[in-house]
Amino acid sequence: MDNIYLGINVSHGASAALMINGKIVKAYQEERFNKIKNFVGYPKQSIDACIKFISSKKKKINCAGFSTFNNNPLPYKYPLEHLLSIKEWINYYGKDYYQKIFSYKQVDEYYKFLEKKLKKKKLNLYIDYSKINKKNHNNSKLFREIQKQYLLKQSKGIIQRIEFIDHHTCHAYYATYSLKIKEPKLAVVTLDSEGDEYNQTLWMYNKNNKIKLKKILASKECDLARIYKFVTLILKMKPNEHEYKVMGLAPYAKKKYSKEIEKDVFSQLLKIKNCKIIHNNRPKDLFGYLMKSLEPYRFDNIAAATQNYIEEMSKKLFLQINKKYKIKNFSLSGGVSMNIKMNKSLSELNFLKKLYVSPTGTDESLSIGACYYLSRDQKKYPISNIYLGQELDNKEIKLNYLYKFFNKKNYIIEKSKDFKIAQLLSKGEIIAVARDCEEFGARALGNRSILANPFKDGVIQEINEMIKNRDFWMPFALTILKKHHKKYIKNFKNLNSDFMTLGFDIHKSKFNELKNGTHQYDKTVRPQILSYESNPRFYNIIEEFYKITNVPAVLNTSLNLHGMPISSTLSDVFYTFKNSSLKFLSMVIFFLIISNPILDSPIFPETHMSSSKLTLF
Repeated sequence: MDNIYLGINVSHGASAALMINGKIVKAYQEERFNKIKNFVGYPKQSIDACIKFISSKKKKINCAGFSTFNNNPLPYKYPLEHLLSIKEWINYYGKDYYQKIFSYKQVDEYYKFLEKKLKKKKLNLYIDYSKINKKNHNNSKLFREIQKQYLLKQSKGIIQRIEFIDHHTCHAYYATYSLKIKEPKLAVVTLDSEGDEYNQTLWMYNKNNKIKLKKILASKECDLARIYKFVTLILKMKPNEHEYKVMGLAPYAKKKYSKEIEKDVFSQLLKIKNCKIIHNNRPKDLFGYLMKSLEPYRFDNIAAATQNYIEEMSKKLFLQINKKYKIKNFSLSGGVSMNIKMNKSLSELNFLKKLYVSPTGTDESLSIGACYYLSRDQKKYPISNIYLGQELDNKEIKLNYLYKFFNKKNYIIEKSKDFKIAQLLSKGEIIAVARDCEEFGARALGNRSILANPFKDGVIQEINEMIKNRDFWMPFALTILKKHHKKYIKNFKNLNSDFMTLGFDIHKSKFNELKNGTHQYDKTVRPQILSYESNPRFYNIIEEFYKITNVPAVLNTSLNLHGMPISSTLSDVFYTFKNSSLKFLSMVIFFLIISNPILDSPIFPETHMSSSKLTLF
C-alpha cells in the first residue's frame, strides 16, 4: 500500500506538495497559477493540481498537513503583500496600523481599509473568513477548523486525515531530509521573520545514535529577518520581496561608512545567549527606531551595514553552537537562508566542515517540509532536482498551435538542437528556454531560463533592455558544469550549490570569462553547479557551449517579465515572449523559434538563421 502525503502552506509563498512513498513527486506555487508573485493565502489551485495528479492514479491521500499551528488568523484573512503600496507599507509598520492592529484596537478600521483594496484587485481568497471577527481573532483553533473544512470539501473524500504542523518544524524537516546529507551529525538552524510565534530554532540530527531530528531550542526574539525587511522598506523597496536588492547593493558601499552605521544603529539591538539570538537594547517600536536612526545615512551604506550585521550575528550564532555542541556540520533553512552573502560568510568559518542550504528556504518550501514531517516514521528520499511544478504539454507544442501565436511571415521553426543553441550563445545571442517541468522555488535552474554568454560585452545591458529591467547594481547568476567549476570558483570545502544557494569567490584569472554572471563590484558568484544527472538537456547545452568557447558556463536568469512570477505554462511562456524583446525560444526538445521578417521560410529549414525580432500577436 502506498503512503501518500499532501503538504500545504498558506503563508508567504502559498504552495502545495505531494509525496508518494517518501519521494516528493510534485510541488506547486500558487503564484504560478494566479500570477501574483509571492502570493499569500490559500493555495487552492496548487492543491487542485496535486489532487488531480493523485486522482489520475486512482489513489487516496493518507494525510494532508498544513504548515502552521498557532498562527494568528489576521495575517491570512487578506494577502497583505499584494494590496499595499510602499507608502501604505510604511504606514502599516508605523503609526497608523501595525502597533494597534495586533493588539486588536483597530481591527475593524483596518479591515475596512483592506476591503477597499481587495475590491480593486479582484482577488479570490476562496476561504470564507466571515466567522473570524474582532472578538475571536486570536482563536487559532477556529482558524484551523475553517481551513480543514474547506480542504475536505475541496478534496471530495480523497483525503483521509488532516494535521496541523508547527511552522519551524516544517522548515527543519525540509532542511534535513530534502538534501543529500552524508554527515551523520548535523545542526539544523531555521531563521525567518516569524512563524508560529518563533523566528529561530535549533535542531540536532544524529544518524549514528538513531536520533532522527530533535528540537533543542527556539527564540521569539531573533530579529535578523525583521531588521532586513524593515530596512528594505525604509530604502523604498517592497518588503518580503526585494530583500535581495539590498543584498546586491551592499558591496558597493565603503566599509568605513557602513561600519559607523552598524556601530551606531545596529550593534546593541540583539545578543546571543545559550545559542539563542535574543533582545538586548531593542526598542519596542523597532521599525520606528530604524526609520529615524537611518534617516541621515546614504542608501548604499545602509544596505552594507545591514548586510554586515546579519552576517556577523549569524556567524556568532554558529560559533556558539559549535562550541556548545561540538558540531561542525550545519543545515540552514527559513527566509534568511536565501541571503547568499550571509551563506558565503558562514561557509568560510574555520571550524565549519559542511554547510547545507535548502533548495529554496522561504515559506513556499513549508509544504515540502510538511510532507517530510508526515512521513517521519518512514523511509524518505532527498530531492534530486527541483523540477516539480507544471509541465509543458508536448501535445500542445505542434505547428497548428504555434500558428495561433506567431506571424508565419516573421519566424522560422527549426528542430531544437543543443549545438545550435550553443552557437547562438557563443555569438552573444540571448535565448529563452522552456522545457519539461518548471522549477519549484525562486530560482530558474534551466527549465524556465534565459541564457546568455557569460563573457561577451554588452550582454547584461541587452538582457535588461529586453526583459529584466533590473536595478543597475543587481548581478546575474551563472550555471557552471560541475566537473569544471573548481577551475573557476573557490570552493575549497567542496560544498554543494546545485540550487544557487551559496556564494563563492572567483579565481581572479577567470573573472573575465564569467564576468556577466558575477557581482561587478566584489567579484563573487552565485552559481548553479550543474551535474549531468540533475538536468541532462541543460547540461548538454553548456557542454556544447564549452566545446565552442572553452568556457563551461552560461549566464542564467529566470524566464519572466519584471515583477511577474517565473513563466510556467506554454501560454505564460508565449506571453512573456510577446511582451519582451526576446528573439529566440527553445521549447522542450522539438523547436527553436527564430524570427526572420524577410524570408517566408519553410518549416524546419536547414539554414537562414536570423536574429531579427520575433513578432507575436
